[in-house]
Amino acid sequence: MNDQELRDLLHKYGNDTATDDEKSLIESWYLHHQESELPDYTLDERLQDAAAVRENLKSQFRIGRVISLPLRISAAACVLILLSLGGFYLIRNNVTKNELTATTHHDIPPGQNKAVLALANGQKIYITGIKKGIIYRQGALQVTRNKNGVLAYTLNKSLIAPGNADNQGTTRYNTLSTPRGGQSSITLADGTVAYLDAQSSVRFPVDFSKSKERRVEVTGQVYFDVRHNASKPFRVDVKGQTIEDIGTVFNINAYDDEPAIKTTLISGGIKITRGNSMATLRPGQQGITVSDKTNILVKETDTEEVTAWKNGYFLFNNEKLESIMRKISRWYDVDIVYPQDKNTNVEYWGSITRYDNVSKVLKMLEITGDVKFRIEGKKIFIEKK
Repeated sequence: MNDQELRDLLHKYGNDTATDDEKSLIESWYLHHQESELPDYTLDERLQDAAAVRENLKSQFRIGRVISLPLRISAAACVLILLSLGGFYLIRNNVTKNELTATTHHDIPPGQNKAVLALANGQKIYITGIKKGIIYRQGALQVTRNKNGVLAYTLNKSLIAPGNADNQGTTRYNTLSTPRGGQSSITLADGTVAYLDAQSSVRFPVDFSKSKERRVEVTGQVYFDVRHNASKPFRVDVKGQTIEDIGTVFNINAYDDEPAIKTTLISGGIKITRGNSMATLRPGQQGITVSDKTNILVKETDTEEVTAWKNGYFLFNNEKLESIMRKISRWYDVDIVYPQDKNTNVEYWGSITRYDNVSKVLKMLEITGDVKFRIEGKKIFIEKK
């Protein structure tokens, strides 16, 4: 792209005559340029400045640092910034309009709120499409769903009669699970909230009062906001390790296809135990374990990146293509087919909403990598350009 082409593109953008692809390109270019100088601006801040960016561009069409205010993501497009190392040079010099379009025979919509609630008696309740209100009631137990789709467990102690199953020593367990392309959340009986990403599950007691601890099991990726109770600790079991809260918000990533289990502390404190190893985390730290070892690696991490999925977007920080495609596979419920001579070492940086069709994500990946994508049914084929 030469200077005149860039001027023309800026002019079209400022006058609202640019196509969606052209908007995504110019917003990506500017955002990368400004982010290198202003790295502390958050996604929300960038979204809030979208209108100001558009207005500024109407009167300023210079090459380089066009606007004086920090550039933010356009709320209208909300499809931005997947720039690999060296991507800025690539966009300015090598991208043609044809390169902006992923080859799509079909498009694939994003995931949605859907899950299966498996009860202790073997009954399964499919959450997709259920309206708010009571979805299950048995004795003193009541399960409801609010307008935001969050499930909530409540136990009315006054309804528990002597001899009733709710008053016996046996602990009943339920399991909430999400498929590929699904997400869900639940408020447990103690007030703890669990948010489930795609292809994840949490197994939990219906009532925590029968035990000296609150213990749950998870698979996949789950974000916990724990209601702290020092006299009844909250513990999470996942693949041979246990996380114990100390007044805590934390995220667990334990997918089978990921190379490690990553437990990230957002606030409060947690203790991780694996075999004879133990580590206590501070906010902003991540505990990493692998299946064939018992030691726990603790490091500082970007909590915004870790929790982006819960907040509705992907956030990549020098992330390899294979890692990105695993996330896309789970959220869009697709299979990824790689070329035989694949080179997936390229790293990507940026952010993009989880709620657009998959083609929007693939278009931005194509801009800065040496691969292109082809969608056929529920498969995404990766090919060399």
